[in-house]
Amino acid sequence: MKARKKKPMNRRLKNNLTAYGFMTPWFIGFIAFTLFPIIFMFAVSLTNRKLTGISQYIGFTNYINIFKNPNFWNSFRVTIFYTIIVMIVTSIWALLMAMLLNHKNRLNGIFQFCYFLPSVIPSVALSYAFRSIFGRDAGLLNAFLSSITGKNVLINWLYDPAFVYQTVFFITLFTYSTGQMMLIYRSGLNEVSKQLYEACDIDGANSWQKFFHITLPQISPVLLFNTVTGSVSALNGSFALLYPLTGEEGNPNKMTQVLSLLIYNESFSNQRVGYGSALSVILFLIACVFGIIIFALSKKLVYYEN
Repeated sequence: MKARKKKPMNRRLKNNLTAYGFMTPWFIGFIAFTLFPIIFMFAVSLTNRKLTGISQYIGFTNYINIFKNPNFWNSFRVTIFYTIIVMIVTSIWALLMAMLLNHKNRLNGIFQFCYFLPSVIPSVALSYAFRSIFGRDAGLLNAFLSSITGKNVLINWLYDPAFVYQTVFFITLFTYSTGQMMLIYRSGLNEVSKQLYEACDIDGANSWQKFFHITLPQISPVLLFNTVTGSVSALNGSFALLYPLTGEEGNPNKMTQVLSLLIYNESFSNQRVGYGSALSVILFLIACVFGIIIFALSKKLVYYEN
């Protein structure tokens, strides 16, 4: 009897060790490239480390100075505003594109390829391409408007406070995050039961009623996933998009200086690595707060069949 009991236990132990063995590369990568950098960043934030490597422990002085600095509060407001608007705009746009692709059409494959193509271009290259389009003196958009109106149009799209936000949010529609969202939404729409739509047709429901009572509840888990990834992407990927467009100062008048740009400015331009690390910790905490809020709201808004 004892021998019989040992065999299942040995087999279970062997299976567990095999599973952990396959997971070991992930654990090593997580510790080396995620956990250790976070811990090291927090440790550096407690020093006055310079770019030259000279550092001295100063406790929470960096954090105290940050909360006294008006530049931080400006960047904090810009970051929250930018993240929320980008998250909303890209989610809605990606969902609209996915719904268009969901209709049977011979050109769907070409349309999907053409729209997703800019998404695979690196954000820096994409930003410089749009910079040539929205430039003031040699911009393609101003040249196009000048040819139509017959007047010399010299709108400074990226440095005029009246146009900078609209221009930046328009450019975000062509980033990798939006293209990825579109594909995920499309797969989610394909999973919605057609029988539910047929039942709505029998009851005389219109397109809007189908969308709000059938489509949205059914794809709400996908919407949750895209919202979380979109917010994290907006927080982490803002630097690669905004730095080539508006510079590290977030021109005009620091209207686009999100925290990632302020971190670069303090860490490399001002050579205050310890101060920049403290800003990075705050940005990390903001991302955590966004995730917690979204998951808290999802308990009431996300529909699961089981």
